[in-house]
Amino acid sequence: MSTSKKIGFLVTGLLMLAGLAAWGLQLKEGLVLTHMRNSYSWGLYVATLAFFVGNAAGGLVLSSMIYLFGVTSLKPFARIGALCAFANVTAAMFAILPDIGQPVRLYNMLLHPNLVSPLVWDVIVLNLYAGLSLLYLYLLMLPDLRGPLARIAIKVDDPAAFSEKWAKRLAPYMLVAAVGIHVITAWIFATQGARDWWNSAVMAPDFVAAALASGTAVVLIVCVLTYGIKEQYTAAYRALATFIAVAFFTHIFFMYNDFFIHAWYGSTEALDVLAITFKDYLPAHVFEVLAPLAGVILLLNGKVRKSGAAMVSACILLVAGIFVHRFLLMPGAFDRVPLTIAPLGTQDMQWSMPIASGQYNPLGNTFVTSWQYFPSAIEIAIVAGVLAYVGFLILFAIDRLPIVNAQKEST
Repeated sequence: MSTSKKIGFLVTGLLMLAGLAAWGLQLKEGLVLTHMRNSYSWGLYVATLAFFVGNAAGGLVLSSMIYLFGVTSLKPFARIGALCAFANVTAAMFAILPDIGQPVRLYNMLLHPNLVSPLVWDVIVLNLYAGLSLLYLYLLMLPDLRGPLARIAIKVDDPAAFSEKWAKRLAPYMLVAAVGIHVITAWIFATQGARDWWNSAVMAPDFVAAALASGTAVVLIVCVLTYGIKEQYTAAYRALATFIAVAFFTHIFFMYNDFFIHAWYGSTEALDVLAITFKDYLPAHVFEVLAPLAGVILLLNGKVRKSGAAMVSACILLVAGIFVHRFLLMPGAFDRVPLTIAPLGTQDMQWSMPIASGQYNPLGNTFVTSWQYFPSAIEIAIVAGVLAYVGFLILFAIDRLPIVNAQKEST
């Protein structure tokens, strides 16, 4: 095992242990250790869920379109795409567990599912997607399951032909599943009618566009680190860069289209949620746009694509920007309390309904109309642990499974 892999295993392993320790402390003390409050009930955990679900969708879209649209230049990366999809969708499920507070009570969702709730369908789709991505990865690896791994291989006369045939047959369903997993996640937000920031029909397509940009960038990072910069992969890297750029600019169009409609509508509610993003969180908004834009511009430059470090850095900029975008789903929805009453005997006046912060302060107001949320150290440690899990799983799979194309192994 190379020194870089040993360092990777060590760092990701330590971060996972730190994340588990932080979650154990949260389970003991409760969600009061987070900076979420009654008025701000979703935070970093839910934002991270949306982020990982998006990365998972992008990974499987890449693998499926190789066989669905005949993009043969990307074929060496098919297994990495499926692996990234599985790693990210399982990370999404891990990321949401700390937000539940008492995850052992999840059995109630199985025993008494409310099929009207999009949350139930999200649980179903996440588990189904994890199974499908693992199945697709298995089919792609089938021709190279040798030695001890031969025990789990299907006994067929021609494993390579069998793998190719079923990869093509399942590709359309994989593509639908990849898009569907993020659409349902977007519906969880968009169907919360009391939250003006989310109550938009463009939420689902915007989620998908951002997911394809970020998820493909994650796959590109793993491919560059695994395969390096070689002439035979030039066309594949160019195709991935173009795909990322198209997805990102589509996301930017959807996002600002929604902003424009909010501003044009001009109601107090619409302007309030815009003000939160463009005033209170302006630096974060600038980063969510300019960092991915810089990454896309770099990736579209042929000279940049000749440097592995430059490509990885460009992809990290894009992924970081999309992560901040997922986080900014929260302030516009929660920093404006949507409950109001009209005082008796008054006209054209609304008072905010008092909502307890959940934290008593003898020198301050127990009730809030907004909450300046920033994740606590516990939340950050748990999410860092989940991020480390993704890296650890990808490293472990590449080290122990036939993920890397045989052509690369022989060079």
